[in-house]
Amino acid sequence: MADNLPAPARAADRPLLPAEFDDQLRARLAALDAASDKHARDLRPGNTVRSYASDWKTWTAFCQQLQIPLTAATRGTLCAFVDYLWTRERRAATTIDRKLAGVSVTLRRDYGIALNKEDTKSARELLKDYQRRAAEAEEPARGRGKAPAMRVEVLRQIVAKCSDDIFGVRDRAMLLLGFALAARRAELAGLRLRNVIRDADGHGLLVHVTVSKTSPRTVPVPYGQDPATCPVRAWETWVEKAQLADPDRHAFRAIHASGSVQPKGITPQRVGDIITAAGARARIPVLFTGHSVRSGMATEARRAGKDRKAIAKVTGHKPNSAVLDGYMQIVDQWGEQDNALVGLL
Repeated sequence: MADNLPAPARAADRPLLPAEFDDQLRARLAALDAASDKHARDLRPGNTVRSYASDWKTWTAFCQQLQIPLTAATRGTLCAFVDYLWTRERRAATTIDRKLAGVSVTLRRDYGIALNKEDTKSARELLKDYQRRAAEAEEPARGRGKAPAMRVEVLRQIVAKCSDDIFGVRDRAMLLLGFALAARRAELAGLRLRNVIRDADGHGLLVHVTVSKTSPRTVPVPYGQDPATCPVRAWETWVEKAQLADPDRHAFRAIHASGSVQPKGITPQRVGDIITAAGARARIPVLFTGHSVRSGMATEARRAGKDRKAIAKVTGHKPNSAVLDGYMQIVDQWGEQDNALVGLL
């Protein structure tokens, strides 16, 4: 019976262990890693790349002052980095948190160093302590704060003030489609004509948001009840007036002072400027930013009773996202189920 047992596996029959890789195989694997890193960088939105570069520049200046290597990201140096940004540079808490994330990404990507989670947790706990002390001392808030949400009633006023020339047609389409997509500045700037498709059954548009801070998403945009604020009609008018045809070119373009539509797209910064200017043109006493259409859509959808999962599909958030919670709280704080005081007094 023992004669029927399979023979023990020979060393040549099993997969090689990493320690057994030869130099040629290691070189091939390193080339694959490099290609993967390049592919990820190429797909990463431009504003994210710029943010990481800015974060690393700040980290470099900090390390030079302490005369420590750039790779010395220990618990002590990360906490000292937070102190440096809060005390010396007086940065906003959101900026400091983002810079910690940016340094972490660059160390992992360029140096193969993964930060210890407990170390980064300690740095962020220190940041929370600074925030708490600042609040207790009633210090002025740092940074710009959250972008004001563009409510639907205000959006109506803003698009009504957009002119009927080519500039106004573009701005109206950008505002309404941006609201419908809960779009970030970079997402609107990154849209290509091929990303916006008419639904085959005539329900509206299918918009593939491929340039995103998080993950790409497809948003079904239906026709609006009011033609004046319908994102589908506004988009179709823009395409017709601008004579957009090349699917590989940008959906929203620069326009010459003469009114001629240019082949090049507009930058994320320009998207924000257009949204801010549109609000000012309508004499709205709020300084809207590029993020206002995004926060406005999430807030207004919640006010209308839409399910948070449905909202998350449009915004691209995870259903349990803390950022999405921030939008929800604006509305839910007055709801009977979420406010323990409702009906008590």
